[in-house]
Formats: sequence, C-alpha cells, structure tokens
Amino acid sequence: MIEFEYGRNITEGGAGPDMTPMIDMIFQLLIFFLLTSFFILPAVNVALPKSRSTETQPPSSLILTIGSDGSIVLAGRSVAMRDLAPLLSAALARTPDRTVVIQSDRGVPFGRVVEVMEAARDGGAQEISFMVKRIESGAR
Repeated sequence: MIEFEYGRNITEGGAGPDMTPMIDMIFQLLIFFLLTSFFILPAVNVALPKSRSTETQPPSSLILTIGSDGSIVLAGRSVAMRDLAPLLSAALARTPDRTVVIQSDRGVPFGRVVEVMEAARDGGAQEISFMVKRIESGAR
C-alpha cells in the first residue's frame, strides 16, 4: 500500500487511465456531427410553387426534380429527357406501387412539366403528385 502525505491510501491496481479526455473528444465529435447535419443542402435548388392544400408524401415515393433551367434529376442523378421513361420503368418495376413526386421550380414552363408527366406515365407511373410549399393561413 502506498501512503501519501495528505493521508489517502491507494492500493496497487486501483488507479486506472483517466477517461475525461476521451469523453471530451466524444462530446466534441457529437456536437460537430450534429451541427454539420443542419448544413446539408438539397442537390438542386428549387423554388417550389405554393398551395393551400398539401399532403405529406409517402416514404416510398420517387422524387423527380425539374430545375429552373429545365434539367431533370431523378433520385439524385441528372437524367436526359429521352432516358427518363426507361429509368422510371426500371425503378417502378422493383416497387410498382411507388408514387412519382414531381418537384418543379415555379419558373419552369408548364409545357416542360407536361413532358415530364408524360414520360413518367410512359415509364409506368400509376400515381403522380406534385411537391409544393404550403401557404400559411393569413399569407397570400
């Protein structure tokens, strides 16, 4: 037994590594990942049109984005218009009851939206819906 001047006795093997620095690092990493998760941005910046009636989208929906320049993004990948129907057909073959959600910039000409809708129908989409931003009550 080791005896110190201030009177505490420490038995051999009783002292262990100091865990405080490791706990500090764990908390710092936790804070870092929590803060950086808030800065994740969508792949395409889209100004959604507004609507008074909105519904939440089902989790198994397939999101199709039309950018302000008319570009098409399917599930995070840029897609040419001619390839859209075959890619949708392949995606819907695995799970045919998926809803295709079109997320279009409000500046996109309506004709482009109709072309994308027709390609989605040709690809086998049974249900097509649109993603909009809800208008708060009292706002116009």
